[in-house]
Order: sequence, then structure tokens, then C-alpha cells
Amino acid sequence: MGRTLYLSETDRFRAMADGPSIWIWWENKAGQRIPLRLISRCIIVGNIRLETSLISLLASNNIPIIFTSLSGEEVAIALPYNHRLPRHWREQRTFVDSKKNRERFINWAKIKRMTLQLLMLKKLFPQNRNRLNRELGEGNYQRIISKLRPRDEANWKIVKNFIENLLRGLIIEHLSQAGLNLNLSVIHRYHNYGLVLDFLYILEPLVDEQTIHFFRHLKGILLFNQSATNLALNKEGVKNIIDHFENEKNSNENIIVNTIDEFFHLMRESL
Repeated sequence: MGRTLYLSETDRFRAMADGPSIWIWWENKAGQRIPLRLISRCIIVGNIRLETSLISLLASNNIPIIFTSLSGEEVAIALPYNHRLPRHWREQRTFVDSKKNRERFINWAKIKRMTLQLLMLKKLFPQNRNRLNRELGEGNYQRIISKLRPRDEANWKIVKNFIENLLRGLIIEHLSQAGLNLNLSVIHRYHNYGLVLDFLYILEPLVDEQTIHFFRHLKGILLFNQSATNLALNKEGVKNIIDHFENEKNSNENIIVNTIDEFFHLMRESL
């Protein structure tokens, strides 16, 4: 898979479309041309000035764009326009229209989520790995996670939401490439991008793990800016989140692809 293009207001730069490439100038640095064939997704962080031709160039090359703020809010998603229905929309529609299939999906999603919760806790607490089993339960998992959070809930929420937005970009890319309709879903059945939200529910332990890592390994470092009206990540905070997310990206992509494969298997079993 290709790289993620990150454009953040914490970096002073200019970006413009340049044929089949993007040309970026950073302050006090030489410009760089990035071929579109190397980019799979784009994350735009905060308030930056962009030429509309750049957004059009990304969209016309099937590159999804996630807009997020420094306070972790999901602002918007820009996807390539295609009037054709995804390849597997008919199978999806048949699947989600059946009450029995919806129940099977929910049971599978809970089991998959619990499996990832256990894997995450065993990584965090290797000394207790033999005591962690499928009897853990959602309530016990949340109690363990709550003890690992910082005292300031607002800080936790900002970082977790920011990481969730990064993971959302990966999920959208892989679901789209798999030919699935992003709106045909079960758990979030009446929401826009419902299937993306269903997968975020399943994969949330990956977000928890990276959020815990952020606060565990960056104690004593100023990572937030506080104004009279707003709390937001600063340049160092954004950089650390992105660096760790990129280090874990291959592993996360494998888990996403595996989860999509399991979903297809679930649909085929229902035919």
C-alpha cells in the first residue's frame, strides 16, 4: 500500500498540484515533489490554505481525504465521486436486510472486538497474559483502560479522537478498494459511513493501545496548547502521534484486511 500524505497547520508550508504530482514547500527547506502514485490517503490537520486543484487532483486519483482538527474533531471526509455502485453492494444489501444476518454480524463483531482487546492487554501486561481470557468482558476491559488514562479526561479524548481519525482513513481506503458500500452497515445502520463506523467499533482496541502508548511514553513533554477557549495538540503532540501510528501502520493494515476477509466470509455463508 502507498504512503499517507499528512498536511498539518503546525508545519508552515505551501502545497500545490503539479501535473501527476504534488509540490510542497516547507519554511526554510527545499521543496519536494511527491508523485501521486506513492500516495494512498491524505490527512489534513487543522486550518491550512489549499488550492482546490490539489483536492481535485487527489480525489480524481481515488485518494480519500480526511479533515481533522488539532482538538481531535473529525471535520469532513472527501471521497472520489463515482456514480457506479460498489462491486459488492448487492451482496451487502441482501446481507443487512436479513435480521438473522444482522444478529450474526453483531455476534461476530463482538467476538472480533474482544479478541483484539485481549491481544492489546496481553501486550500491555505480558506478566498477566495467562490470566487474560475470553471471560474478561467489556465492562472489565473498560475498567482496566480507565486506570491507564491520564487524570485529565479532555487530554485523553483529544488524542484518542485524533488517532481514531487516522485509523478511519485506513479503513475507508481498504473498504473502498474491497468494493464495499461504506453506508450499508449493521451496528450503525442508519448513519452515514455506517460500515466505517462498524469497523471502528471492532477495531477500537487498536486506538486504545496507541492512545495509552502516547501518554505512557511522553510524560513530562509539552504536547498540548491551552487557550482561553480551546485545548489542542501542539506540533510535538501531532508529530508523536503520527510517528507512532506510521510505525504501527503495516500491522494495523493487516488487521483491517483480515477483518474485511472475515466479513466477506460471513456474507458468503449467508448466500
